[in-house]
Amino acid sequence: MTDSVFLARQPIVDRSGAVVAQELLFRHSAPCNSNVVDGFARTAAVIERTFGDLGVDAVLADADGAINCTGEFLNSDFLAMLPPERFILEVLEDTELTPELGRRCAELRQAGFRIALDDVRSITPALTGFLPYVDMVKLDWPFIREGELANLVSYFKQQEKLVLAEKIEERTEHEVALKLGCDLFQGYFFARPQLISAKKMPPAFAAVFQVLNLLINEATTDQLESSLKSAPSLVLQILRLANSSGYNRSSIQPITSIGQAVSRVGTQQLVRWCCILLYGSGSASPEKIDPLMQLVQRRAAFMERVGKALGMDTAFCQAAYLTGLLSLAHIPNGLPLDMLVSSLPLSEDIRQGITNHTGSLGTLLSIAEKLERGEALDVQPEYEIFGAEVNAQLIPLFWQT
Repeated sequence: MTDSVFLARQPIVDRSGAVVAQELLFRHSAPCNSNVVDGFARTAAVIERTFGDLGVDAVLADADGAINCTGEFLNSDFLAMLPPERFILEVLEDTELTPELGRRCAELRQAGFRIALDDVRSITPALTGFLPYVDMVKLDWPFIREGELANLVSYFKQQEKLVLAEKIEERTEHEVALKLGCDLFQGYFFARPQLISAKKMPPAFAAVFQVLNLLINEATTDQLESSLKSAPSLVLQILRLANSSGYNRSSIQPITSIGQAVSRVGTQQLVRWCCILLYGSGSASPEKIDPLMQLVQRRAAFMERVGKALGMDTAFCQAAYLTGLLSLAHIPNGLPLDMLVSSLPLSEDIRQGITNHTGSLGTLLSIAEKLERGEALDVQPEYEIFGAEVNAQLIPLFWQT
């Protein structure tokens, strides 16, 4: 059985009226309903639909993409799925502009992303302090007094930021924004959000699980290709990922085989994608799955970050990430934890860490769970595996992920 998935896009135009980007918006159903639980879930769904269900080229064509991001999402591993040179990350207006978030945005800009501040209506101390980490400011045009528009545009232009006038609905508003020197424009005057849809064909859980098994077991490309031949819907998603996996648009060569698609996407990206599918393809309701996906992603990233902070080798950090990522995969798919873990060719350290919370990986998992519950990290014997001085470092690492 197939279900339809929906996405909306609204163009961003330059001073000549040419479309330079499309803002991608979550839609729950055909009537353009954006009924969702939270901002993180909205953006995760937008990325999954753009890259897995619709295809980035079908959604964006030659334009760039803009997505709304909470502070939590900016710190998430989902951004690793995006080709940075094609995406603008819009910091939502209710996001706290902290120094920590500024440092994260600086990292993202260095990676090639552009950062925009959404729905700006005035200049505040927090906004001023955050401007060094920003490329673009989106002015919430209808909610700014007419007498203040010129000063705002002039200020942000002096700070060498691109200025976008959003929610432009009338020709006169566009003319004023042009005269004041705005660089980009968006709103109903140019186009309402366009709804696009596709039939969702979620890969069978068994097929995703089999491919994940092979990836964890460092299978050859030939082995992966052989397994994927029995999972056509997963092959389709991988092909879409391959066509948008960080390559310059003009340099992408046509894909001629499944093996070529696998090589282009890379095993690390495929592990991420399979895990997204594991958390999104079960029978639980979306209201339960989306927060679970958010939780497990944060957990995995935290465990990997701790490993790096402790100077552990790459193998340990990868194992820590995988332990966190698989620690809740039994929930959306209705499997007992022991059955899920025993069916994967995991190392004994990962297996014991997930099922019994033993060893270094199990200790990290226990620490992550305590911090998620807001509990204090009391000095306990099992934590001494990392050294007593480590505890003080863990809470800041948790909030950075």
